[in-house]
Amino acid sequence: MISKSARTIFGLTLGLAVVGGALAAGADLGNTTKQATNWVAIAMFAIFVAITLGITKWAASRTKTAADFYTAGGGITGFQNGLAIAGDYMSAASFLGISGLVFANGFD
Repeated sequence: MISKSARTIFGLTLGLAVVGGALAAGADLGNTTKQATNWVAIAMFAIFVAITLGITKWAASRTKTAADFYTAGGGITGFQNGLAIAGDYMSAASFLGISGLVFANGFD
C-alpha cells in the first residue's frame, strides 16, 4: 500500500506538472493558417521506424541469454564502446546546451 506521504508527494508533483504546463503554454499568435500535410516527411518517418524495428528484430534473434544481451555477445571492441560513450556525451551536451542557450538568450 502506498503511504500517505507518497500520495501527497505524488499529488503535489502532478499538480505542479499541470500548472507548469499551463504556464509554459505560449502566447496567442493571432491569426494562423493550417499547412498542408507533408506526406513525404510522414513516409520518411515511417521508413525510419520500419528499418529501426527490423534491426531490433534481427538483433534480438541473435541474443540467446541475458549475458549475451548485457555484453553484446562479447563482440564490442574498446573503440566501439568509446564511440558509443562519446556519442552519448555529445548528445546529452547538445540537448542540454541548446536548451540552456534558449533559456538564457531567448528563442530568436
